[in-house]
Amino acid sequence: AANPVYGKIPVLLLPDGRAICESAVIVQYIEDVARESGGAEAGSLLLPDDPYERAMHRFWTAFIDDKFWPALDAVSLAPTPGARAQAAEDTRAALSLLEEAFKDRSNGKAFFSGGDAAPGLLDLALGCFLPALRACERLHGLSLIDASATPLLDEWSQRFAAHPAAKRVLPD
Repeated sequence: AANPVYGKIPVLLLPDGRAICESAVIVQYIEDVARESGGAEAGSLLLPDDPYERAMHRFWTAFIDDKFWPALDAVSLAPTPGARAQAAEDTRAALSLLEEAFKDRSNGKAFFSGGDAAPGLLDLALGCFLPALRACERLHGLSLIDASATPLLDEWSQRFAAHPAAKRVLPD
């Protein structure tokens, strides 16, 4: 009821009854509130300070939701082996673009956020799909993120999964 457009969760209900829908939008709202209130410590924000970099992080976050996830999801939902193979190739193509995005956004650091200490919005956007990606790889005998095709993402995925914040919520 709180999300009549999509009819799904997550929804953040504000104290005044208004609702904010969709994961990435909710996270960006929380980021905006933290910035405006001065309640965030330096280095603890999820988006870069530079407006261009913030826009790039929002762009790639939307890419993950609009292109990467549907391609990955299609691997398991494909009705035929040929459709599954095409979906796997589409997923690899999306990951190849994300490999380049990581190279461009991370500045040689550990995370898309351009830092070594903590993941940012873009890290979270892709990182939340790691369990589904790894399950898809195992179920279908695929290699999607690996050292040969996407070495930067392969290393990033290991760092992300090992980060204390991710370890608390990612399934084994």
